[in-house]
Amino acid sequence: MTSTRLITSLALLAALALYAASAWIAPSQTQRLISELAGTRTYSVLQAGEPVGYLRSLTEQTPEGDWVMEQQLQIDLLNAPPYTSSQRLTFAGTPPHELLNAHFSEQRQAQLQQITLARTTAGMVGHIVRNNSSEPVGTELDFSLTDQLSLESQLSANPEVGKSYTYRYLDVQRLRVDQRQQQLTNFDGISYTLTSPESDNVTQLDNRLQLIRFDAPDQFSFRLAKGAVDELPLLYSPAKEIWSKELAIAPLSQNLTAPQDLSSLTLALSTRTQRTVAEQGLPPTLSADQTPKPAPRDPQLFLGPSLNLPVGHPGILALLSQEHVAPITTITSAQEIAQQLIDQTRAQLIYRENRPAGSVLAAIESGQGECVDFADLLTTLARSQGIASRTVYGVAYSALPQPGFRFHAWNEIWHEQAWHAVDPTWDQAMADATHLPLDDQTLGALGSAMQRQSITLTPIAWRY
Repeated sequence: MTSTRLITSLALLAALALYAASAWIAPSQTQRLISELAGTRTYSVLQAGEPVGYLRSLTEQTPEGDWVMEQQLQIDLLNAPPYTSSQRLTFAGTPPHELLNAHFSEQRQAQLQQITLARTTAGMVGHIVRNNSSEPVGTELDFSLTDQLSLESQLSANPEVGKSYTYRYLDVQRLRVDQRQQQLTNFDGISYTLTSPESDNVTQLDNRLQLIRFDAPDQFSFRLAKGAVDELPLLYSPAKEIWSKELAIAPLSQNLTAPQDLSSLTLALSTRTQRTVAEQGLPPTLSADQTPKPAPRDPQLFLGPSLNLPVGHPGILALLSQEHVAPITTITSAQEIAQQLIDQTRAQLIYRENRPAGSVLAAIESGQGECVDFADLLTTLARSQGIASRTVYGVAYSALPQPGFRFHAWNEIWHEQAWHAVDPTWDQAMADATHLPLDDQTLGALGSAMQRQSITLTPIAWRY
């Protein structure tokens, strides 16, 4: 599969995190803060110190007095097609400064996805558009400009070094409001430095509480740029329509025997350059096993739709109505549930290497896709049948074109109080232990190391 979805999503999450929010603020405070943030700023996006794109941020007041906050992100990686996204939020100019409308779009190659929401008496309603198809969507999304500026408000009121600040933020792509926490690690009267206890991300704001830089270790960094957007250097050029399998593989020092039969596996990472593994932001080992995992979050959060998952779409429901099988919720075995979901997925798609469909509905229409398309379709089918499911990203073993680990996507389904790994692309109702799920930080660091060909993996422990 291409690394675009895996790596650029990290930059997208980082970009969306640059605006923040939580406690109640007096209207005058809200107005003062938004006025300070007004204007246009452009940031260079760096990976491993090299420029790979830009982020443009715009905050302005409309003639009607409402406030608009807009972002445009472009990422051009050497071994992946270009990625672009944009987000536009409009807030009422008078208290309580509620969110009036939201628009989010992203494009990878020819695949365009958009979500547009507007406030009505019934809440936020709108449409999700995937290429030429559209579906209605509705959500509460209780969010305001006061929320959006909560972090800035808390810092301007009483900055305390060592204190943790909690705030809410809007995730339009997933149609929900989430919560984040950052700790103020330094304030010198000129700038604020904050770190995330969960990811070690570092955010620096100037004395007007405007972003100066954002660092996600061994992933992407954002730096305030002095030049115009068209002056920023990019790695990508239209002539570089390439996908390098060599760059996409983390090689093994020795091959694996019967990898599909492994129930647990641990790999040691060793460096092929002067930089240590730790300096590359990577752990000393990676491991996985087939033991079902407990839920760190409420499984009910993994039942609804999102921009990438058209759960409940008429086309999905029509597809499921054609299936002459027992209702999936009546099956008692996790493996049987997984196999039925795999069969439903594989009945719709044929695997095509490095030819992503870009969306679930486009994959169904074309009848083909790669691992992300298989995984997202299974997630959509499962959720549409009342089974909590999620798409998982990481690396998995591949013998060709050389033994090593490649970026891959698969699934986890919730059954009997645990998550069970499932791989529809490889037809594994119980995914083998070469499937190594990675968090965003490790995934980004590993992707960077794989591009530089700077690491080797060695099996040090395994069980069949």
